[in-house]
Amino acid sequence: MNQYEETVNQLGNLSVKTSKKKRTNHVHHQFTPEYARDDHIDSGFDPNAAAMSPGMQAPHYYNGQHTPSVQPSSQSVPIMSDQYQPQTEYFAPKQQIGVDPASTDDLSIPNIRYQLDHTYKDSEFLTFENVSPPLAGTQYVAVDQGNASPKFVRMTLYSVPSSEKLRQQSKIPLGLVLTPFAPTQPGEKPVPEVDCREMSAVPRCRRCRTYINPAMQHGGYNMICNICSFSSPVPQEYLSQVDANGVRSDYYERPELHSGVYDLVVPEDYNLDEKPPQPLHHVFLVDLSYQAIRSKLHVAACSAIRMALYQNGESNLPQGSKVSIIGFADKLFFYNLSPSLEQSTVAVVGDLEDPFVPFHDGILADPLESSSIIDTTLSFIEQIVDYSGPEPAYGAALLAAKMVLEPVAGGQVVAFLSSISSWGPGSLAVKLPTQKTTSDYDKDVIVANNKFYQDLLKQFVKSNVGLHLLNGSHTPIDLANAGLIAIKTGGSVKTWHNFNLDKDEADLMFTVKQLVTDACGYQGQLKIRCSSGLQVNKYYGGFTSSGQPDIPYLPVLSSQTSLACDFVYDGKLDTKKDSHFQAALLYTSADGKRKVRVINCIMSVTERVADVFSFSDQDAVLNIILKESLSRLPAMNFVTLRSYLNTQLADINAMYKLYVAKNTSSPGQLVLPHGLRTFPMFLLSALKSKAIKERNTNPDLRVESLFDLQTFTPERLSAYLYPLMISLHDLDDSECLFEGETQFFTLPQTRALSQTNLEIGGAYLIFNSKRLYLWFHSDVNPLLLQDLFGSQVTSLDQLDPLMSQLPPLDTHISLQVRNLVKFLAKHYLNADFFPVEICRFKTDTNESEFIELLYEDRSGDLQWSYSDFLKHLHKQITSKVEVNSTSSTSDKKDSSTLAHRFGIF
Repeated sequence: MNQYEETVNQLGNLSVKTSKKKRTNHVHHQFTPEYARDDHIDSGFDPNAAAMSPGMQAPHYYNGQHTPSVQPSSQSVPIMSDQYQPQTEYFAPKQQIGVDPASTDDLSIPNIRYQLDHTYKDSEFLTFENVSPPLAGTQYVAVDQGNASPKFVRMTLYSVPSSEKLRQQSKIPLGLVLTPFAPTQPGEKPVPEVDCREMSAVPRCRRCRTYINPAMQHGGYNMICNICSFSSPVPQEYLSQVDANGVRSDYYERPELHSGVYDLVVPEDYNLDEKPPQPLHHVFLVDLSYQAIRSKLHVAACSAIRMALYQNGESNLPQGSKVSIIGFADKLFFYNLSPSLEQSTVAVVGDLEDPFVPFHDGILADPLESSSIIDTTLSFIEQIVDYSGPEPAYGAALLAAKMVLEPVAGGQVVAFLSSISSWGPGSLAVKLPTQKTTSDYDKDVIVANNKFYQDLLKQFVKSNVGLHLLNGSHTPIDLANAGLIAIKTGGSVKTWHNFNLDKDEADLMFTVKQLVTDACGYQGQLKIRCSSGLQVNKYYGGFTSSGQPDIPYLPVLSSQTSLACDFVYDGKLDTKKDSHFQAALLYTSADGKRKVRVINCIMSVTERVADVFSFSDQDAVLNIILKESLSRLPAMNFVTLRSYLNTQLADINAMYKLYVAKNTSSPGQLVLPHGLRTFPMFLLSALKSKAIKERNTNPDLRVESLFDLQTFTPERLSAYLYPLMISLHDLDDSECLFEGETQFFTLPQTRALSQTNLEIGGAYLIFNSKRLYLWFHSDVNPLLLQDLFGSQVTSLDQLDPLMSQLPPLDTHISLQVRNLVKFLAKHYLNADFFPVEICRFKTDTNESEFIELLYEDRSGDLQWSYSDFLKHLHKQITSKVEVNSTSSTSDKKDSSTLAHRFGIF
């Protein structure tokens, strides 16, 4: 019996118990074999009444049939000018593989995602009027009402506990997740910019240094801070008349008075080291060692650099930005890009321990002025066929890049690496499990213990230089050390295991283009301020910090930059007042302006534990809990980490049952908070991820996954932990199209991640924000293959396994799937391209990777199935509730005895 024919454990024994008398503020799941499903979208569904609904119902597939209840708009139009053809019924037999599991819509992530997409299709999210934000990944248009959009910042709690004691009764951390440069969607206004360079001072609080924002109160000549309540004078040139309600006459004219997110262009006082800001410069480090030449990584790198720098003869970089190209093997190769040159010239430096820049005129060049010599140099590098050196001197190359960018106050480095760096300073060796226990080896793998990279990281941060590492090695490269600088300077790490030019070149090219064109700035420093009674405990993310509390320094910034922090109490909050939070990111934009991006949040304060649970945000809670837990590594081993995560999940749900649902549920029910009802599934997926799971064949896979969990935006993390799986063989004609001016994408209903949802003869797309697989069963209809890949493809055997993108064919299904791939890339990664990977049943080696993504099933390392995990969670909750109830009863008896003893009645 093969893995697709195994019977999956029944999600079973779960059902929804509803009450006709009263709508409760939690979801019940009774352990009975019956279950119910509802095949309609509730038109009265209110996503902001987080605590008032027993659950959300959404359309689903039943026995392969799609039964949508929302009619698509007649104005749906494709984004590509392909001719439509009548859709063919590709799937004939409606035969399931395995047993269809019993499930509940309340716990179905695909159903909830589908419901929310259609809820916000025709309605906007109002950032002040609406309370609970949509789940990360939902398509919606946010209207800024003086409170930041959840696309920029998500709070774990939208009703802040008034005290630490109350927060402890929920066990939910109080914190926020920040995506300061989140891209705007069609229909949303761009982030406004306010020029403060001509002012004598930027308007801000004199005591706590909070920047002016919509929540501040105004008098004639002063403004009262919403964070510390201190009154500060208004700069003379910023004075304005104020009406009886304290509203300035220029309220609608100044974005900083009515927008939750805005940029302040600041004067020279804010310059770094009193140096005038410059546009962002770029250095490209090209590996020219044996393995790079053998795999032709250098050829792909040169094509990628061309694509990143130029489009239609114009530069993709802001005016004033410059570039440098350096090759490295067992020596360093500095290419002169001076516009006066006609032929490529190179200076070779053999001293790797103490490298130097051999010339200065031409080391950094304007891409337009030097376009001819840059193209000549790239052509020269592409034609290299002799192996320049056995292995790359990666450490020396990083030193050289830092020296090039140091005089210009920083910049961005993109490094191409083909194999482990065992040459020159910072030489590395593969970490092997020889004579080590599993626990010791796992710890060794994730620790960056090479002093060279630790010291170089400090120099990179001091010089405001960020790094992006693109790894094409077919063997481990000790990624914990090699990727340390990239992950700690706001950069990124991306790996193509065993790089193949035919398969991976397009992806590499678009990746480099995005890294260059999506760079929002550099020289970043973040400060988060909050109301009295709270203070920042710790920051989390890909950065280096200093100070008390640590202040994050971000040498490079992009739309994918994401950070988080949690808060601790140093007093009690007043329920009569709101709680305020402001994130201020000081940075230099890519075009060379010194700015502060200001992001403001206003939250209510409560004394009711029910409100704390009701208005919790699952994506932010998941993000904070994962980041805080992973920050305990390597002091905490992975066995303890898995137990620690399980305990936190059980604690939150036990507190909910004890303090909120105790009187409205029976002891035999699994009761989950409405806003956190799918939290167990996401946490189970995290436990099964390469970062945390017990076994990994390649140690770099664990390190890269740890990087991902710590740096992904909420949207990308959501897709990473619960991938989107879509059946392609039964797409409706109206699905996977962009609608008119709104550009709303009609995303079809996704499938639960279980083998029972894979049909014989089916074709599926699965996307986890890092990989996108097209899986085909061996009995797939040949007509579907022809419409997707061309008339020459009549069987799976004729598919090219090295294919990375679909051919543009004039068939409706081809248009739909290409639209789907484009949407997923843009929506979750802000990317223009994402490669597809062909995965054929019992044929391709990547099928095991595809199976690993079916997180609701029992995994190969004996991790729970979703149903088993819920049963285990239910036992933990019951046990904790009993212990806490017994403890509370004992405390009451003791206090009663003491009261009688001392005559207090």
